[in-house]
Amino acid sequence: MKTQRVQSIPDSKRRTGPYEATSTRPRVADWERIQYGPNAAFDNGDIARARAQDAVRNNPWLRRALKILVAHEIGCGLQPRPKIEDAGLRKDLLTLWNDWTAEADADGTSDFYGWQGLLSRARRESGEVFVRLRGRLPQDGLSVPLQVQAMESAMVPMRHNAMNGKNTIRQGIEITPFGTRAAYYFYAQHPGESSFFLSSASLNTDGLTRVPAQVVFHHYTPERPGQLRGVPTPIAALVRARNFDAYESAELTRKKSRAKFVGAIHRETDEENPITDAAIIKDLDTREKQRSYVDLEDGYMLSMAQTERATLFDGDGGNSGIDFLRVQLRAIAAAMGVPYELMTNDYADTNDRVMKVILNAYYRELEMEQDRMVSQVLQPVWVAWLNAVALDRIIRMPRGYLDNPRPWQRCEWRSHAWSYPNPLQEAQTKKILVDEGFTSRSAVVAEMGWDVADVDQQNADDQARERALGLSYGKDPAPIQQQDTVQP
Repeated sequence: MKTQRVQSIPDSKRRTGPYEATSTRPRVADWERIQYGPNAAFDNGDIARARAQDAVRNNPWLRRALKILVAHEIGCGLQPRPKIEDAGLRKDLLTLWNDWTAEADADGTSDFYGWQGLLSRARRESGEVFVRLRGRLPQDGLSVPLQVQAMESAMVPMRHNAMNGKNTIRQGIEITPFGTRAAYYFYAQHPGESSFFLSSASLNTDGLTRVPAQVVFHHYTPERPGQLRGVPTPIAALVRARNFDAYESAELTRKKSRAKFVGAIHRETDEENPITDAAIIKDLDTREKQRSYVDLEDGYMLSMAQTERATLFDGDGGNSGIDFLRVQLRAIAAAMGVPYELMTNDYADTNDRVMKVILNAYYRELEMEQDRMVSQVLQPVWVAWLNAVALDRIIRMPRGYLDNPRPWQRCEWRSHAWSYPNPLQEAQTKKILVDEGFTSRSAVVAEMGWDVADVDQQNADDQARERALGLSYGKDPAPIQQQDTVQP
């Protein structure tokens, strides 16, 4: 059997490699080749965070994109649906929960559902947000002696790295040798506040407060395994948005200055000058010295010297200018993770079918963010709240709760349904799926953000009220149940 000789790889091929992206040729020689670790890549996270916050404050497109993302992710808030079989206990807990949501925010600026929007915005703008559980005293008068406090990313210093026994403190987070989080280190006050409000101890690492990880929830989107801190959502759009701002500002200034000119008067010779009959000045240097320069006002008409011509730059106009603007805005929208059409309200090249495809993909991405919000914050808050209810005996929990609380802590979180371009078709589709047995009414109602038991009870109450008042709103009246009677 004849063996085939293995050919060696020529040096020219070794230089390029089998992948073009690994080539070392001059055209890609300046491409970054350092393999940053998941945390080393963000050691300058405080700079990225400051620039992202500045851009959101001043760039209207980033600000609009952020509002769209928060509005669609949170809406009226993600609400709990406890998976407790005891209907009475479930109702009592939800009634108490609804009372507590108005008191939940330790800062007192919003209810629990508005507080969720604050978390979502802080996570996207700064890359992360911290939530701290605050136990309260019975005399505070809360329905449940517990509150939650949102704390900005800057409250945990990015550059606090040290050792605490066998534990490692990295970027303000203490990690055990097993990789679990043991504690977070917080400033006493926000380091970015005016010095008038800050104490000297709040600005140095000696004044940091170590808070156990059991009472702190870290809400962020890890993009790499082992990543400790979050990256601001606008990070990939910051440079482009800044350059785009500069371009728009320059273009606006040019248009504003150009609008002052309504025309120019040219003269071939001094004798033909319609503006003045002054003597001809042949000395050009003398002529330049005698010419006056004035501030421009609206409707200004240039008086040109002999042989002079005025050329005003027209800038980017027509379809090419519009296309350029759209390309830049599409790139910013892509970096922010929001559809271009929603960010700009530009639906010129979009129909309802295309928009439905865009929204379906967008909503699927938001579902991932909602699930992260639930797992990192909402479900842990629900568990802490239930424990506080049980320990303070506000509601008598079933026997065995403290020994094995998991069966009572199971909970689903639902947001209000998103709107679609054609709500009639969506409703008809859901009805067909229910009628054909491909889904259930309970699932459809849950997708809309409601509890099917509440909806059924409301329907029963409405039907009873209609019968009592003799009303019918376009539907057959609900049949009156026949009751067996005993003949005397």
